[in-house]
Amino acid sequence: MPDNGTISSSIQKSMAVNRGPKPGTEKLTGDKSPMGKDAFLKLLVTQLQHQDPTRPMEDREFISQMAQFSSLEQMSNMNTEMKTMATRSAASEAYSMLGKRIEAYDELTERTITGTVSSVIRKGNEILLKVGPEEVPLSAVHSVSESRAEFNRRKEVTASDINTDYR
Repeated sequence: MPDNGTISSSIQKSMAVNRGPKPGTEKLTGDKSPMGKDAFLKLLVTQLQHQDPTRPMEDREFISQMAQFSSLEQMSNMNTEMKTMATRSAASEAYSMLGKRIEAYDELTERTITGTVSSVIRKGNEILLKVGPEEVPLSAVHSVSESRAEFNRRKEVTASDINTDYR
């Protein structure tokens, strides 16, 4: 059986390979993916399986690695939750535009679309606003205002309030 130093150095080399490219080399390879929690756990189990029984891993080392794994898992969960929050926020923003007049620029057709939002559509990860016959991506909207009908209704209420006799 190889000694613990040889096992540790081979595992460290394996971890270095699985961590991804050295800083500054991402541009060459395009690989920016960090080591995931599954790979981290696999390395930890491999290290435990191949350790010298006469010289087991130090408690501090093991606790440190478990803390790193726990931290990695928490960051992964937080990332998932942040993506969910961002999606819900975008949906909420889109729903708030129902009945509002928007102006958006469609990059595909290179034209401006203006009109009242009649519905919100979700296609995959994209949220679209229905404006007349058009489906406009939420990200293309650059102006939101109250619809003409809402403006006229508010204008009528204000005018009638002014003309009311309070005697």
